[in-house]
Amino acid sequence: MKDWSDLEEKYQDMRLADPKAAQSFKQRMTARFQTSVQALEEEGNAEKHQLAAMHQQRVLAHINQRKREAMTCYTQALTEQPPNAHHVEKCLQKLLRALHKDRAHALAHYRHLLNSGGAGGLEAAASERPRTLERLIDIDRAVNQSMTMLKRYPELSNKISQLMNDYILALRSKDDIPGSSLGMSEEAEAAILDKYRVEIERKVAEKERLRLAEKQRKEQRAAEREKLREEKLRLEAKKVDDMVKAEQDSGAFTSEESKTSKDETVVDPTKISHSDKDLAAEEYLEATLSTKTQTILPTVDDEAVQRAVEDVAAAVAHQEAEPAVQHFMSHDLGHRESSFSLRREFSHSPAHANKEGRNVYFTLSFAGIALMAAIFVGIAVAKWRTARSPHAQGFIEVDQNATAHHPVVPEEKIVPSMQINGYENPTYKYFEVKE
Repeated sequence: MKDWSDLEEKYQDMRLADPKAAQSFKQRMTARFQTSVQALEEEGNAEKHQLAAMHQQRVLAHINQRKREAMTCYTQALTEQPPNAHHVEKCLQKLLRALHKDRAHALAHYRHLLNSGGAGGLEAAASERPRTLERLIDIDRAVNQSMTMLKRYPELSNKISQLMNDYILALRSKDDIPGSSLGMSEEAEAAILDKYRVEIERKVAEKERLRLAEKQRKEQRAAEREKLREEKLRLEAKKVDDMVKAEQDSGAFTSEESKTSKDETVVDPTKISHSDKDLAAEEYLEATLSTKTQTILPTVDDEAVQRAVEDVAAAVAHQEAEPAVQHFMSHDLGHRESSFSLRREFSHSPAHANKEGRNVYFTLSFAGIALMAAIFVGIAVAKWRTARSPHAQGFIEVDQNATAHHPVVPEEKIVPSMQINGYENPTYKYFEVKE
């Protein structure tokens, strides 16, 4: 891995300088790495086969050792004078167990080769089949020879022959494919091996079928996902097209509405100005007439009417001189500053003042009582602690007149002062040293 990292760094440096040379270097590097990996895999497989062969040799050596020991025990038990039936039975059972162990190991090794992996395992098992069949035939021949040796002794054979036959059947019944008879022929052993091979081939075919079915399911799911994705893209494209068409339609509709609204709102300014002038003249005339009728007598004055008409005509002429403004709007918008006011109510009633004074007095009284109680409790606790630890105050002189009935001698009065200065009673010191 260190070499691969170094080569990768070199490739990165070369790619910056010369991309083509870096690409060719990468191809050569990859080919060499694949060759190295293949060589390591082959070496690992060779070591694996070597370890398996070594294990096989050790197992066979151990089984052969057991068979030799059992055969020696069996022959010695038969040659004893007089032969012991119990001893012969135990030695023969030992020999039969060793032979059955050899047979079971041969079949297990053959099945392991079949299960070792695909076509390679089947080929290895096919090449190993003749040796396995020969080994099984040798084991059956050894079993038959051991039973033949027992028949040479009729008395022993009558006693333990049937027991040994049952023992052989019991041993072979433990196998996955038990033997059908005591003396297994070559055809029977070959049928067992073929049955193993057919079973493994069926399992391999079933695995291959499941693998292909799983592959087909994955491909079908991928196709379904691709179809769903295409359908989703198609729906999204259709939705986008619909949105674009809707926007275009709405734009055309709004443009038509704007045109119609403009046509409706745009009016001839001259007409508007003339209508406004007429309306203003009429209003002014009505107002003048009303004022005139309120001030003059009920009789109609032609001269006043003439003057009012002239005034209205002058006002209309003056209004025509002013420029006409179209679509004029005036808004009186204003924002005042936010203001606030604080209002506080004061109660000047005597009852309210007396109530507040009473509340303050009660509060101060309660606080003083609580403070005094806390002081008393603290003093009591301090005295109690001082009474429980008198040694913290040093030596205490005891009034011996109050505690004893005999008179106090002068020496005893001097002892407390001596103890304060470090005096120790030699009597107590003597007993302490003695202990």
